[in-house]
Amino acid sequence: MSDYARLADIAKLKEIVDQSTFGSQRKAAEEPCTLVKSVRKYLTQEMNKANVELLKKRAPTFDQIQVPSFGEEILLTYGTNELCRVSLGITGRGCRITAVISGPPNGYEISRREYLCKHELACSEVLATDETRLKTFAFGPEEVASDIIGSVIVGRFS
Repeated sequence: MSDYARLADIAKLKEIVDQSTFGSQRKAAEEPCTLVKSVRKYLTQEMNKANVELLKKRAPTFDQIQVPSFGEEILLTYGTNELCRVSLGITGRGCRITAVISGPPNGYEISRREYLCKHELACSEVLATDETRLKTFAFGPEEVASDIIGSVIVGRFS
């Protein structure tokens, strides 16, 4: 037989811990990260610029999928084959943007790149790590957006 009084005490403690954890996570998420806001804005601008040129060439175009449960992610489609999932987030060490290109033939991950911003840099410059070449590149928010859109068109991060 279960001791429900003891289990009720454990459940109450768990609820208190969960609420305090949620409060600290919410506070961290409310920290302003200008990089995340800037990249979101520039991605839309770059996507629109690319679509103008792609339409002229009768090539597939970009579209953005809005999914309410993915508030910190941008989902871009290129034609009907490729999807780019851009995750925007704040970590303890700064801001992080992760771009993952998925596509044919099976929808698995084709290529990935992470862009990191340290708070000391005030998010004016981003470091992108290319794992294949083991190099780190410095980018501004406009260049991050341009790099993502260009890489999706090519089909991989170079």
